[in-house]
Amino acid sequence: MNVPRKYGLVRAIAVLLKLLAVLVLILGIVGLVASLNFGSQLALPQWISVSGAVALPLIALLTAMQLYAFGSILSLLVKLEENTRAMVQPPVE
Repeated sequence: MNVPRKYGLVRAIAVLLKLLAVLVLILGIVGLVASLNFGSQLALPQWISVSGAVALPLIALLTAMQLYAFGSILSLLVKLEENTRAMVQPPVE
């Protein structure tokens, strides 16, 4: 398939969304550790630091899954367009 690559910006956005998803997941794990470590230093009640330690990674996981899925959908759409265009073009002799 000698199909010219198009939609470079959409490809870049898809990669950026996937990288952002990984970053959000890492920040969620860092937030979990920070919530457990610094909750007692800030004189917060125990239930606040524990609930934050549970909620933050779950929210980060859900957000990361959504970002990664949207990036994957964009990649899929670009590949679908390439394959469709390759099927329509006459074969090169």
